[in-house]
Amino acid sequence: MPSDPHEPKSKGKKVADPETLRTTGLFAGLALQLIGLVVVIVQLRRVNASIRVSAQASLYQQSSSVRSALIEYPSLRRYFYEGRNIDPESEDYHRVRTIAEEFLNYLEHLVIQRGSLRDDEFSAWNRFVYRTISSSPVMREILDENPDLYSRDLVRACEEGRPRAD
Repeated sequence: MPSDPHEPKSKGKKVADPETLRTTGLFAGLALQLIGLVVVIVQLRRVNASIRVSAQASLYQQSSSVRSALIEYPSLRRYFYEGRNIDPESEDYHRVRTIAEEFLNYLEHLVIQRGSLRDDEFSAWNRFVYRTISSSPVMREILDENPDLYSRDLVRACEEGRPRAD
């Protein structure tokens, strides 16, 4: 019997049925989605690492700025690290207060970056915040005078950083 001229010639090839094609298409789509998901996860990890590096760089830049002021005026270190009060009549009074405000802004930035730091990094910074503020009457005074200008996180970090009695 002659073949129908309108039927495609298969030349010995078996044509897949529509259900097999549909199933194959679904698996191929699923495989592409999984590959896409893996790519997104890898990119997110890279972005997370980049954010951590950026946060660290920003913190160290601010720290450098504060330390530069103390390098330029080394006699003022005692008001930040040695527990010394400054007399309001001192010619350095306004300079010390300005450096203290910059220092507090830096410390506040530290506690705000909590989400960008590992727990062990943040614990170390928390102790640094506490020790720095506890050894500087002028910084404590500024915090007490202007509690609404600083985040509660800064105050909480100072409290959390206190050494625990065993």
